[in-house]
Amino acid sequence: MAISKIPQYILWALMAISLVLVSMFFFGGFVEGTEGTSTAEPLVTVTILRWAYLLLFITLAVVVGFQMLFMFTHPKGLKRTGIILGITAVLIFISYQLADDTVLNLIQYSGPDNVPGTLKLIGTSLIFTYILGVLAIVAILYSAIANLFK
Repeated sequence: MAISKIPQYILWALMAISLVLVSMFFFGGFVEGTEGTSTAEPLVTVTILRWAYLLLFITLAVVVGFQMLFMFTHPKGLKRTGIILGITAVLIFISYQLADDTVLNLIQYSGPDNVPGTLKLIGTSLIFTYILGVLAIVAILYSAIANLFK
């Protein structure tokens, strides 16, 4: 067995486990007392959420690991990564400055999330997402227009 086939086999195994869990989610029954209601909860909800978190952490580890490996084998990439991280930090700072932390007057809600710190964090995340969305659209338009003149 060639070493280059190992990642392919691992991916197939992860896919098979995911398919089994999804099948159990849809066809495995519901928690007692919730079946037949609009809030029916599948038996394997917690298991499938843990599986999703595990896959997320594996993905993050692989991405960060290969990025670190690439940076050490290509020192020129370290400068580029630093620039990207700097631009990201500036955009997050701008988003934080634009975010509002005013407590909302919500009817029939007295939960713990309507506090200035949480509202500032959520506002920062939303504004940062909007900025990245606009930058993505600008990049797509620039790319399309630049290709017209080539």
